[in-house]
Amino acid sequence: MKSFFAVGVGVLTLGLLSSSVQAQIQAERKTGDLPGPIDSLSDLQDSARMVFKMADENNDGQISQKEAVDAADLAVGGFFFRADRDGNGVLTKDEARQAKDDFLTTKPWLKYAVETAKATKAQEGQANSPAQNPLRSMLAVFDTNNDQQLSAAEVRQGIQTAIQGLFATADTNRDGQLSPAEVNAGAAGVARQLAQASFQQADKDHDGQISQQEFIQSIEEPAKVAFAIVDLNHDGRISQQEAQTARQVVMSKMRSLNMPEPANSPRNMINSALGSSTTPGQPAPAPGQPVAPAAAPR
Repeated sequence: MKSFFAVGVGVLTLGLLSSSVQAQIQAERKTGDLPGPIDSLSDLQDSARMVFKMADENNDGQISQKEAVDAADLAVGGFFFRADRDGNGVLTKDEARQAKDDFLTTKPWLKYAVETAKATKAQEGQANSPAQNPLRSMLAVFDTNNDQQLSAAEVRQGIQTAIQGLFATADTNRDGQLSPAEVNAGAAGVARQLAQASFQQADKDHDGQISQQEFIQSIEEPAKVAFAIVDLNHDGRISQQEAQTARQVVMSKMRSLNMPEPANSPRNMINSALGSSTTPGQPAPAPGQPVAPAAAPR
């Protein structure tokens, strides 16, 4: 878990380096929010609504345990069957490792960040800690018969157990359904638990407070990883060129997520029928944004 946290801080550092990039992209948004990455609270809320509606199979405005299990089966099952190369219904450690390597091969900068974080931790003598190995952690949770492999039945049972735990916490009225309000409250509860766990981990002497020294220690490890990621030649210094490269990478990744809206998208077709002047192939205004009136015919 710490390794993921450290990598996350590294990515966050790259994001902080890209403040000028973000400002430039925001300046280009002349018609409001563009189709693309989740970069605002509104985008996050819209994505959450979309996920909720996808899970709500009977469209009754609530998610039952079965609907939640089915949705999780689809999400996790896709990875499982893709990683199960020989198709025997069992995922070995080698297959899981190969699936991870294949994914990272398609994401060179993410691979670089992960490998840099791993190397940095190796220097700290933490590379072999079970808590630092996500594959080992996943195997420990789902591998109920301890055979060092994951079967489809174990994955399905693990998903069902996780969903049951979610419902036990979030289903406050005990009706066997999760309403949008309960889902939001459950997510807020998880966030509070994570914050509390982070606080307790940083509070080394368990006195209920985080001293300056404890605070510095809690961010020292991820800060080292973040520095190592930006320090491309690993000479212990971040040059202006390395900082510029980091900004360019972040800008490239952000721009690659901005998708132009097709001319035959429902929104553009509706706008065309209503006589709006949206240019085909260009991002259309987000809902709620003013649309320029069509030019009067001559």
